[in-house]
Parts: sequence; C-alpha cells; structure tokens
Amino acid sequence: MHTESTRKETHMFIGIREILYAKGRFALICSVIGLMTFMVVMLSALTNGLQAQSISAIERLPGSTLVMQETAAGQQPSLAQSTLDQDAISTVHADDPSAAELGITNARLSFGERSSVAALFGADDPLMPRPDSGRLPSGGGVMLGADQANELGAHVGDMVTVGSQALRVESISDTGYYAHSPVVFTTVDTWRQIAHSTGVTALVTDKAVTDKAVSAPGTTALPMSKSVDAIPGYTSEHGSLLAMQAMLLAISALVVGAFFAVWTIQRLPELAVVRAMGADRGFLLRDGLGQAVLVLIVGESIGAAAGLALAWLVSGVVPVAVTVAGIALPIVAMTVLGTVGAVLAVRRVTVVDPLVALAR
Repeated sequence: MHTESTRKETHMFIGIREILYAKGRFALICSVIGLMTFMVVMLSALTNGLQAQSISAIERLPGSTLVMQETAAGQQPSLAQSTLDQDAISTVHADDPSAAELGITNARLSFGERSSVAALFGADDPLMPRPDSGRLPSGGGVMLGADQANELGAHVGDMVTVGSQALRVESISDTGYYAHSPVVFTTVDTWRQIAHSTGVTALVTDKAVTDKAVSAPGTTALPMSKSVDAIPGYTSEHGSLLAMQAMLLAISALVVGAFFAVWTIQRLPELAVVRAMGADRGFLLRDGLGQAVLVLIVGESIGAAAGLALAWLVSGVVPVAVTVAGIALPIVAMTVLGTVGAVLAVRRVTVVDPLVALAR
C-alpha cells in the first residue's frame, strides 16, 4: 500500500521537481529551443511573404489551364521565355473563343520625380482583379496596385509614364506580385505597344489540360495549380527556403535529444532508486517523455511569441506573411521531432538495472 502511494506521488511530481531543482539547466535548454522556434517561425513567415511576392498575381488568375510556348526537351516552361504568335492564338481561339490573353513584361513606372519597377500585365478583362476605386482600364489606361500607388503618390486620374508611354491611372486595386515586382494591369493592345510584341505570353482557358482546345502546335499546357512553377526563379527560391526550415527542424531534434541523453545519464542513480521502489519501465519512460514535452512546450511558446512579435514589427519593410498553417505546422513538426529525439535519449532508462545503476 505504501509502495503504491509512493509510486503515484513519484509519478505525479518527479519530473516537475527535477525541473524546479535544476532551474538554470532547464532554462538554458528552453532558451535554445525558443531560439530555434523563433528562427523557424521567422523563416516560415519570410517564406510565405516571399512566396506571395512571387506568385500571387499568377495564383489569382481564374481558369483551369495556362497555355504557353512549348520549350525544348528537358526544359521547364517559363513565362519569361514564352511568346505565343497569332497563329497559336487563333488555333486556341478556334476551339475556345473564351480563352483570355495574357502578356507579361517588365517596365519602369514614373510619376513626377518618383519611379519604380513593375511587372506589366496586358490582360483581357476576365483576368483583371476588380478595382477598389475607378474602373477597369481601357486603351491607354492602367490599373495600379495599392502599394505601388502609395509609393508613387499616384491617384485615379493621374498620368504615369510606363516605359516610354504616358498612361492614365484608371483604377487602383490589389493587383498582387509577380517575381517580386508589383503588377500593373493594362489592356492587351496597350501592352503590345509597350512590349513591342504582336503576340502574347500565354492564354488562360477553362478547358482541361487534356482538351484538344489547348493542344495547338508549338504550345504546352499547364494546370493552373502548377502554373507558378513557370515563374522565373520561384522553384529554386522556394525550395531553398524549405530546405533551411527542414535543417532547422532536424537540428532541433538533435539538440533536444543530446540534452536529454546527457540528462538521462546523470539521472541513472535516481532512476535506479525509483525502480527499486517498484516503478515499472513504462513509468520511467512516461516520466522522461513528459519532462521533455513540457520543456518543448515552454521553449516553443516563448520562441513563437517572439517570432510573431518581430514579424508584426517588420511587416512594413520586410515581405513576411503570418498564417496559422505556416506557424502551426513547423511548431508541430518541432514538437514531434524533438519528442522523437527525447525518446531515443531516454529509452535507455527502460532497461536500467537498479543494482548496476546504484553501483555507479
């Protein structure tokens, strides 16, 4: 009876008592976990922000399929290198008259003494976002993004210089970003004049990739879900950031595992006494894992709070975007990997021999 009562009390308090006894040691590991969580949260927010500044304009396009110029064997389709001539456009329009034209080029915008670089989208009306103010641009007009309009100090009705042409600002809206440049919308005809082109960059259609309407000679079709892969530099940039997140998560597992491996070795005499009092192996494992999870939760909470605070402070000057999934998933992954590392470290307590451990 006394042994059972002692075992229950030990089960409830031994892990917490050790944390309270060795405050400095556990504060140090919590700080390290918090720092890694802080870096993961900030890197996740930066990844989401850079992604939005690279693909948001393409990601918002309506339609099911993006028709582009066919590339050489082994090369990935690229919007930067795609040009559809009038023959290809006519072939697609013959089977799908509703296919919308899209032209993309880089251009410099000037208003007064201010200037900035933008991605100029020449698009049919169905591809343009709804204006927050003004109307959809007509010939000789443009739709500015809200951020760029604020940067230039331009308003609806002002004349801005795009390339070498003076165009009227007919609307302002959330136009998104393309390859880290703010997007400016205009008509396809105006875009052709500025880009010195007779074709377009791509066509957007509601037809499926397998439909004959998108199989014109010299073209290739991508589902809209994969169209972002055709944005120059996006795949390599996004992959690099994800790789850094993965390395941080792996490092966190190693750090937590190493800490609890050393801590477990130092606890062997104490654990031997607990075993001698009748505690089973499952209890010892639960005690070690409970302690590890508690340390992980405290450290990650501190790091996540600091990361979110900094992301909020720098959001006006650094492209960061905080989402629930973008923050929760890395933290959950850190918890799981850290717990796995702790399991590998404290597993040895399940086979500890009380007599051998006490002899040490």
